[in-house]
Amino acid sequence: MKDMPKRWQYKHGAYYYLPRLHEREMFDGKTWYRLGKTYSEALRAFAEIQDLQLTEKLASLIDRYETEVLPTRGISTQNGYKVALRRLRKGLGHNPAGSISPKLMYRYMDALTKKKGMQVANTDLKVINQVMNAAVRWGVIERNPLKGTVKYFGKRDGLAKARDRYVEDWELAAWQTVATRQQRAFAAIVMLTGIRKSDCLRIMEAHVSETTLMVDVTKNKRPVVFEMTDALQAAIEEARACKPTRSLYLLPNSKGECYVNERGESKPWDKSWRRSMTRAIELSDLEEGFTRHDLRAKVGSDAEDERRAQELLDHTSPSTTRQHYRRKKRAIRPVK
Repeated sequence: MKDMPKRWQYKHGAYYYLPRLHEREMFDGKTWYRLGKTYSEALRAFAEIQDLQLTEKLASLIDRYETEVLPTRGISTQNGYKVALRRLRKGLGHNPAGSISPKLMYRYMDALTKKKGMQVANTDLKVINQVMNAAVRWGVIERNPLKGTVKYFGKRDGLAKARDRYVEDWELAAWQTVATRQQRAFAAIVMLTGIRKSDCLRIMEAHVSETTLMVDVTKNKRPVVFEMTDALQAAIEEARACKPTRSLYLLPNSKGECYVNERGESKPWDKSWRRSMTRAIELSDLEEGFTRHDLRAKVGSDAEDERRAQELLDHTSPSTTRQHYRRKKRAIRPVK
């Protein structure tokens, strides 16, 4: 047919566009892309695709997200997201934001899985969803095409099973026989409150009053206030008694400073913890070490019910508590 736009063809009763090699990602990777049966239908479809091509590049949105949104997240979250954002910028950043489709994302995840594994691919999907949600708020795109469409890799795909280590009471007691006094005080506070490692190490004397303990939660930048009980008071007094030097922090290092640096890292504390686990395995009945995260999971597992576990762990989603922190095996009551 005459007077059709360039690279259009009419074939088998429909209009087609023949994308150039560099355009094919926008057209589902096809060499012949069907636009519609009628000329007006084809023009509308082609115009919509052209609009998508004119949207900002994903790399530009990633830059804006890093500047405006990422600083509002917790330090450890920022560190993890920055790594994922670098991968996304390199792998998908050249694409217009409007062209990011489920098909394109699945191709990216499959390629990344071969190099880094399924868990890394899941992380990048989580992060790009955050970027695309922000793009919707900024008015760059109308909706996030990945949300609810692109699925995370799961156990059926061969994803490694989530950590389910449950620390028994006797294992905790065995470790305590070789742990330092400060480590025992730290564990006592975590076991009573369920707070995260970095939040516990950041507790200052100013956060402790006669009736409450206030903890600044870095993950969501929201303070949590605990009622002062006899057990919590005893754990705090033990932490004070074993300070290596005078300090404004409740659990300071040998210089009186916070173990957690500005980047959210606590390498000296982590190294000391691993060393204590090695000694416990050598000198006690403990056969497998456990992490500070496992202690937090023990708090969630030992809570009387899921609601109480969610409250202690400060989770907004009950599914997070259920999936990752309720690790203790429970007997199921039969029907009769």
